[in-house]
Amino acid sequence: MVKRYAAIVVLYVCCVLSPLIPFFKTIAQLFPNPRDGYGIIYTAIFGLTLLAVLLLLAPERHLRAADRATLSESILWAILGIFALFALQSLAVFINTFLFHQPAASTHTKDVIQLTRYSPLFIFTVSIIGPILEEVVFRKIFFGGLRRKMPFILAAAISSIVFAVFHADLQHTLIYFVIGFFLCYVYQRTGRIWVTMMMHAGMNATVVAINFAVGTAQLIAHGLH
Repeated sequence: MVKRYAAIVVLYVCCVLSPLIPFFKTIAQLFPNPRDGYGIIYTAIFGLTLLAVLLLLAPERHLRAADRATLSESILWAILGIFALFALQSLAVFINTFLFHQPAASTHTKDVIQLTRYSPLFIFTVSIIGPILEEVVFRKIFFGGLRRKMPFILAAAISSIVFAVFHADLQHTLIYFVIGFFLCYVYQRTGRIWVTMMMHAGMNATVVAINFAVGTAQLIAHGLH
């Protein structure tokens, strides 16, 4: 198990950092629209990484945790948890803005949204593939491994700090920490990683949809003027 989990973490890190490899941009330049090519290649790498991760996790498909929540309770968490994530995120943004005087808008989120506009295919990475991989790495592996050796609060705090740092948005570390901590709590409460995957994916998909709707409305308003 340790070797498989280590392999998953290495694969994920390589996937996220793949744009730094020289040939990545070289291949993207071959597309009629290099920005779209960038998103297509990145999505393909994320997809292959997810496939490899699922294969590595295949031996665990028959394992069942003894203290899992019921299916109905888990579904409820998966749905209502999305709203809870937005509420906690809003609170974290408020604290980050008015107490620590940091900008409300996240640089990481801006960059991701911008890429989805250049390359619509990347929406699948942001809304589905990315959240699944992050939940496997940061909740199942990091938090799950730490939880076996230390109390919940400490394990959740450490894994959430790693989760926040990995987003490379120092000004909004608090926001990512809060999101990560709550996802750790839900994973601990339900014992089902698919619940946090759905919550995370639902939150990301909603953010993308809102930004696209706002962008479209601005374009229409600009056209009317």
